[in-house]
Amino acid sequence: MKNKTILMVLDGLDFSYIVKNIESFTLFKEWYEKGQLHALESVVPADSIPSWITIYTGMNPAEHGVLETIDYLNKKQQIQGQSAVIKGKSFWDKIGSKGKRVFIFNPFIASPAWDVNGVMVCRSTLEEKNELTTNRPDIVDLSVLDLGGTLKNNPTMKELPHFLEETWKMTDSQFDNFHKYFKGGNFDLGFLGVTTPDRLQHITWKYTDPEDRCFPKNNSFQNVIKEGYKYFEKQVQKMVDLYSEEYNIIVISDHGHGRRCQKVFYINQWLIQNGFIKNKSKKKRAVEYAKNATLTFLARIHCVQKGSNFFKKFKFAHKVKNAEHVFKNKGTIYAPNFDGVNPFGGIAVKRSGFDSDEEYEAKRQEIIDKLLQVKHNGKPIMLWVKRREDIYNGVKVENYPEIVYRMDNDYGVDRGIYGKRIFGISPFHEIISGGHRFEGVIMSTDESIIKDVDSVLKIHNTMCNLF
Repeated sequence: MKNKTILMVLDGLDFSYIVKNIESFTLFKEWYEKGQLHALESVVPADSIPSWITIYTGMNPAEHGVLETIDYLNKKQQIQGQSAVIKGKSFWDKIGSKGKRVFIFNPFIASPAWDVNGVMVCRSTLEEKNELTTNRPDIVDLSVLDLGGTLKNNPTMKELPHFLEETWKMTDSQFDNFHKYFKGGNFDLGFLGVTTPDRLQHITWKYTDPEDRCFPKNNSFQNVIKEGYKYFEKQVQKMVDLYSEEYNIIVISDHGHGRRCQKVFYINQWLIQNGFIKNKSKKKRAVEYAKNATLTFLARIHCVQKGSNFFKKFKFAHKVKNAEHVFKNKGTIYAPNFDGVNPFGGIAVKRSGFDSDEEYEAKRQEIIDKLLQVKHNGKPIMLWVKRREDIYNGVKVENYPEIVYRMDNDYGVDRGIYGKRIFGISPFHEIISGGHRFEGVIMSTDESIIKDVDSVLKIHNTMCNLF
């Protein structure tokens, strides 16, 4: 085992996709057959923001408290300094404190750069301006450094060629600049973050998957994800060729990726039908029904994007965007904004609404038991339903809803009100057709380093132990 290491995070690289297409790869196939590539479980929720923070800190989300983008917003909905969340906790800070020189390049959700024992270069990935910062402007010339800028989200098929061109231009720049500043820098630790796999799969999944309901027949982008994976395999191979004599090379992803949920579970409607919440306004309810009936119609004719862009022009659109406008206020039990259209979700059950702990726990258990019984087409949709403290413990566990559940990957959560139905299709699948999976990937030039690393929760300690 070498005493120097490079860690690369490829956001959203999926283990099952690699295995399914293993004959298309060379290095990945070799490592898979030798036990140098295997699955890596993400956190709950399997989203980039909490997972990357967990990678840096070794803390689960109930400890670091970062579950959603909203954690970075102030009262004016403006993004605050991201580094404040993790400063002083990262594995590179701990390694640097032992006298090891570190090179930290393009970490997601870790800007602006702070002082480290070495060089840190960051791009503020959640802001439109994509501001670049570094702790060593004497070494890194930000005026000529190009890490790419903001790319258009949700491009149409007509816009897709330009989107892909700009995406790969940005990604090439990230790899090229890493090598430019890392080579010859006499660093003990190198870190590179790349979010392209996640972006690519979110946008282009429907073009590559014939089983996707939005799959355009005879489109010219059917191999775009596979070619993307081959591109990243070449970049991993380049890392091996350039540095493996001196460095351990470790590559991980924060979560996996696959077809985004096409079926949705109407959680608020389920809560209403089971008597847990009430919608009190018939007028607002009628507006909600009309909105969702329109969305469902547009989804069936694949015109959701055009329809959404049209309705956004009206002032009332924002007020009725989410189903919360139907309810006068959030009561003791409600479905919080925790899930998105993902195969996981949560239900808030506030202790303050009950006279005793016994009554509170009985209600939680009742909801858990009933959720586990939910079926669609005769099959249960829940993989598990748990109390939040049964998933993680930590000082910020209250950031989780009191009940958390994970569904079959074919299902997502929709908090809209659609009448008496509790299942339907995802209206926005045509816009974002790729979605997160819980199993990412880990691979390394040294099997002994990663053989027992099965979760992103173990990355921080693994890195620290190497030094």
